[in-house]
Amino acid sequence: MENLLKGENINKGESYLLKGEELMEMLDMEEAEKYIKKYLKLNPYSYRAFKDLMNIYYETGEFENSLIYCNRLLEKDVSDPFIFERKAYLLACLDEIDESLECYDKAIALKPDFYQAICDKAQLLEECGCHEESLETYEKGMKISPEKGTAYLGAAFAYQKLGDKKKAFEFSEKAYNSDPDDEFFRCHYSIMKELRYAD
Repeated sequence: MENLLKGENINKGESYLLKGEELMEMLDMEEAEKYIKKYLKLNPYSYRAFKDLMNIYYETGEFENSLIYCNRLLEKDVSDPFIFERKAYLLACLDEIDESLECYDKAIALKPDFYQAICDKAQLLEECGCHEESLETYEKGMKISPEKGTAYLGAAFAYQKLGDKKKAFEFSEKAYNSDPDDEFFRCHYSIMKELRYAD
């Protein structure tokens, strides 16, 4: 990459971007940020650089900074459900719950089979104590991808908080059966089984 930075056939600004993205792949986010920002000074409206910085700050836990670049991306394009999903997650981390739920809805409206966004929205509803609405949302995820276990386990937690142990065990078992090798699914299924939730 050092040769790339010195190469005559490559635009200098582009070389900063490529170097920054290479550093991102190496998980050197601090150095990656420096190169992406150098590129952004030369290309101040770059969608790709905004996305890189959004991801860098997301990975380093700087959610407010990540949200800034997420919003810049949405100023340029409101058709990407994955950016709305990322914004929803960031807002939830910043305790902006209502706005987060709105962004999940926008992501799902753009991509109705967006399983991850559906499960994340359901989890947020469950964390806010909206257990019934959470279960309805998890059910949508189950219908979209019945072979995946995340929605089943989320429903198990919701039923657990509602005090319905049998339902909690039933959905925990479904999560486990969807992927018995998944340590997370196996662990929670084993715990509920030991606590005799099936009785």
